Amino acid sequence: MSKQKKTNEADRQPMMTVAELSDYLALSSRSIYRLVGDLPAIRVGGRWRFRVSDVEKWLLKQRHASEPQIEPVEELGARLRLFSYIQPANVFVDVPETQAPALIRSAIEKATLALTGPGPETKEQLVTSILEREALCSTALHPEVAFPHPRDPEKSPLTADQIVIIRAAHPVEFHEIHGYKPRLVFILLARTASLQLLWEARLSHLLHREGFVESLLAAPTKEDLYAVFARAGQEAEAVLQPA
Repeated sequence: MSKQKKTNEADRQPMMTVAELSDYLALSSRSIYRLVGDLPAIRVGGRWRFRVSDVEKWLLKQRHASEPQIEPVEELGARLRLFSYIQPANVFVDVPETQAPALIRSAIEKATLALTGPGPETKEQLVTSILEREALCSTALHPEVAFPHPRDPEKSPLTADQIVIIRAAHPVEFHEIHGYKPRLVFILLARTASLQLLWEARLSHLLHREGFVESLLAAPTKEDLYAVFARAGQEAEAVLQPA
């Protein structure tokens, strides 16, 4: 009974198609097919599907102790705009918590979110999902940045896609294997796994931009931190303009 339940839960996990994974990894479809075997995949109706959780674990395995940062996804990262998903009310600076669970809970409780049900109960459901995902594997994928998100985005009690930004006053313990203790935390509240992964690709691109992380850490106020993303959004629009 327990084994059957675990199997059913695994089958319901968010999936990506070959095309979606190709976009996310900035690889050709042919390259994705070559990865099958090394990267866990499932046949559904004669087509390959990839669990989002398996993709995340596979990406983490590609990192070595000598690699201090995640790799940028240049093309996709330049196209996507994050600014429209960020509200000033959901930007928190100099937060005192130094443990990831407490920091995440505090931010969700304070954030202005579009939820499917009453605030406190629904927010607790959301926090539980985020912490369950964090327990599987740390989302601190950069020395200064973490990307917590719900375990199953499609089941999140949200009526809009939103990003909550936190800058902690001190390094935050995420129990990451390389010892990363980031101060910048982006809680990614997407309603689909594909959008969440696109956000991660965009953030990866921005983190590799010279001075971007430093600008976020040095911003005097939440308004200044928000303005950093406003400028990034304007630059993304410029990229999208035809030459």
